[in-house]
Amino acid sequence: MEPIEFTPRLRQMKEFIDACEVKPATERKHLFMSLFDLTGEDVDSLIFNGMISLDSSLDAFRSALQQMDYHRVKPFIQKTLIDLSNKYPSGKRLMVELYPMDEQDQFGREQLGGVSAWTSWQGDTIHLVVYPSKETTHALKSTVVHEYNHHHRITALNNGHPDVTLLEKIIREGLAEHFVGEVLGREFHGPWVNALTQDEARRLWETLYSVHAADTGDGTDALVFGGRNTDVPLWAGYSVGYYLVKWYWELHPLVSIIDLTVRNSEEFIPRSFNF
Repeated sequence: MEPIEFTPRLRQMKEFIDACEVKPATERKHLFMSLFDLTGEDVDSLIFNGMISLDSSLDAFRSALQQMDYHRVKPFIQKTLIDLSNKYPSGKRLMVELYPMDEQDQFGREQLGGVSAWTSWQGDTIHLVVYPSKETTHALKSTVVHEYNHHHRITALNNGHPDVTLLEKIIREGLAEHFVGEVLGREFHGPWVNALTQDEARRLWETLYSVHAADTGDGTDALVFGGRNTDVPLWAGYSVGYYLVKWYWELHPLVSIIDLTVRNSEEFIPRSFNF
């Protein structure tokens, strides 16, 4: 079993609260950066992904941490990852960073089920921003499984860099959701799986995604996530990726989910739609 370690972010959050009490006039972002050893860009990314606002009251911070403890968020994540690493070992070290979600983050709570997450480009760290509540448990389990698959693929293929192609990005998302279905059941699928019908996914692949499959860089993110300010539905890239994996797996039903996970993304390009 590979080592699973938690960066002590919740403890550092308590230190942040204490420091704010001692020196209330201190600029909070710089204090946070110092205590957490993060860059300004790192902090901006955390806030963008739903972490509790640094302008929140200290009581709000305390309440968030108390709820994280009460709902045993960290032990739940830890057990889920240990079970996964026992059954599907990657053989690689895995770090986990855990933060409380802002109570006012409507998108995170309503669209993501109270869990925002991403895996580092290197594949060695899973970041989780969690709204601690009983209702979040379902999404939290699904998300941890989803992100573990990213960790497994990236470290196995050693393709952990930000300049991966659009095709690789959407195949990663598709594989991660098929992994969720295999490990937990289809009822744990995220909302992105049903963002498109099969016919819509096929049409978008043929007319748009196949054209840009080899594109790299941040500009491809709009096609991965879709939604506001784009010409495609929310989660379109996730859904197209899910169907690309589905169509391939239907043609190769004896392939295991782990063997699928480590296949080159180009293998999932449909040769035809005669199936």
